[in-house]
Formats: sequence, structure tokens, C-alpha cells
Amino acid sequence: MATKTLKTIPKISVKIWQPIIDKLDEKLKTACLRRDAYLSKVLEVELDRLDEEVSIPNSQASYDYVFTRIYQLHPKPVSLALPSELTARLNEICSRKRIVRDAFFNRVFLLLAASPKAIDTLLFGDVGSKWRTDVWSENKHDGPFFQNGFYPLEPMIDPFWAIRSGLEMYANDAGLEDYVEPTSGKSIRVTRDIITGAVLPADSLYTTIFEQKVLGNDLLGLSCYLPDWRIPGQGAKQQHDAKLDELLADLGNLP
Repeated sequence: MATKTLKTIPKISVKIWQPIIDKLDEKLKTACLRRDAYLSKVLEVELDRLDEEVSIPNSQASYDYVFTRIYQLHPKPVSLALPSELTARLNEICSRKRIVRDAFFNRVFLLLAASPKAIDTLLFGDVGSKWRTDVWSENKHDGPFFQNGFYPLEPMIDPFWAIRSGLEMYANDAGLEDYVEPTSGKSIRVTRDIITGAVLPADSLYTTIFEQKVLGNDLLGLSCYLPDWRIPGQGAKQQHDAKLDELLADLGNLP
């Protein structure tokens, strides 16, 4: 009688901030979901989004700074059983775009675990909860919830589609321009820093910087994209601050 060999899913080790992993595990337990199996389905959607949204690679200085910030949170080692093809794809994207892998996992875990009010604060600022009404009006006959209603046994796992739709709506309202990214040669849509005019990726799930503090800690270590002018001691930050001082001085000279 032949013995059936069970396929073993390889494990990787990541480091997650304790409050985030505790909250996520609690929510998944309540929903009766197996964390690693669910995460694998999420990554099948999110890795292409990560590559698309971080349309401009981080600098090495940005990578080093985010790496330092995430480890100042003293994250806890967590073992994840993920298909090797997903891990390889993620590693390739993180290497090419200079994204700290643990920053990506902490961001994804935080957004999965966060309350609706926390999502409003982290990603939509002054807009608050209004984005939900706008997304519903724009997408009430579209989106995974509509598809899942027709195919209840084949649900599409895309947990951030509504948030992403809201961010894209407001990014379009803010005005974007076409730009050829020099390292890839691809034409992308970008915005510009209002102080220096520097090119930036459009605001998105993976490029919006979390400005808030949680439990007395800033969340810059959860950044998948961070412009150099946000890094203390960098020439880009000094230039940004000088331009800002110049702008404020001009405003002070108005009659």
C-alpha cells in the first residue's frame, strides 16, 4: 500500500511588534481563521500591489533608517508557514525596491488588525470616515463583496480593496502627473512634494506615511516607502527644511 507524503510548507521568520501580533491573532481567532493560510491568500493579491504602489525604489539611506526604526520597537520573532513561491516573490520585490521586509509584514498585520477608527486616522486624516460613503457610492455594484455574494464558496480574499479604492479616489482628486521612473523605464503616475517639488509615488496603502504615535512610539518603522527628506541628518532633509524656512519667510513678508 502506497504511503501518501504530505507536502510541508516552508517557514520563514519575521519580527512583528508585540501589540500588532497580539491584536491580529485575537481577531483571527474570533473569525475562526488560520493565520498563515489566510495570510497566504492575502499575499497572493498584495505582492503585486506592493510592487505597483512602491513605484519608486527607496534609497539605501531610507532602507537603513526604516530598518533602525522598526527594531526600536523591539519586535517579537514570529514563524510563518508560507508557500515558497510567495516568499521568493516578496524577497525579490523587497530587494529591488529596497523595502524592509519586516516593515511590510508589520504594516500588513497592523492594517488587518486595526479598528475602523484607526484606519480612518492612519490613512485618511481630515477626511475621517467620509471615505467609506464615497467608496460605497462609487463601487456599490463592484468589488469583492459583490463577487462573493454570487460565489459564496469561492470568496475573493482582498481585504484592503475598499481602503485602496478610497485612497485612489483622493489621490486622483489631488492631481497626479506622468513620470518615467529611471531605474525601470516604466511610465508611472506620481505626485510632487509641495515644498521641494521632488517626485514621490502617489499616496497609496504602501506609500502613505503613518504620522501618528502608538503607545508613545512613532510608526516610521512600518514604512514601505520613505523619502530621504524624512531622514534626520540627510542632505535632502536639510534642503527640505531650508526650502520650508524660505517659504515661511516669504509668507511673513506679505503685506
